[in-house]
Amino acid sequence: MPYTAEIFASAIVAVGDFNPAIFSPDWLERNGLIGKDDADNAREKDPSKSLLISHQVAAFETEWFALQILENQFSLTSKAALSPALKDLAAGIFQMVPHTPITAVGLNFMGHFKLPSEDTYHKVGDVLAPKDIWKSLYPDRSHGLADLTVRIQYAARGEPVKTNDEKRITVQPSNKFKFGKFGVYLAYNDHHDFTVAGSNDLSPAERAATVIDTEWENSWTDAVRVFDGILSMAIGN
Repeated sequence: MPYTAEIFASAIVAVGDFNPAIFSPDWLERNGLIGKDDADNAREKDPSKSLLISHQVAAFETEWFALQILENQFSLTSKAALSPALKDLAAGIFQMVPHTPITAVGLNFMGHFKLPSEDTYHKVGDVLAPKDIWKSLYPDRSHGLADLTVRIQYAARGEPVKTNDEKRITVQPSNKFKFGKFGVYLAYNDHHDFTVAGSNDLSPAERAATVIDTEWENSWTDAVRVFDGILSMAIGN
């Protein structure tokens, strides 16, 4: 059976050299990247929200996204039901600042999956991280999966890697389920590296906008496939 996340989100993260002070709700609204309702929502003096615009950091949120920009990192995270509006906003921002030096973009998807029992919860960890070696090292202790990350590169083992692009899949216990409920957290990072010049005339920021626009939905589909595959193979249908 397909496994559906109780909580599913996306984050678009870029590494580069940013000027946080320009990325205000006013700037986004003025350039047609968000509407007046979103801009007003971001400007609300709500204690639960933190609007901060300075030379070191820009941070604010609306009902459906949270934006944080540091001098070396851009992060746009979904808050509501996931939609392509997230990638449209990120791509639109980078199109407005084409000369911003950007060295990498990560297309990230995160899911919290509730499991039916504690035994099922432990089965996931036992399949993905067999415990025999740990039982031999610590025979009188308990052993459990805390954090597993697998890197997928674009080359067969033993062959030279021709690109710094890669994917990373992470498995951890979920912290979203309480009171005797158990779950796992799965994260998918699709990393695109821009340190090597492209074959066209696009600037790194324009390349970032293009990757986000063309690859984000493909990464979303692949993340769902991978998450379901991990749980199906670990737990069984």
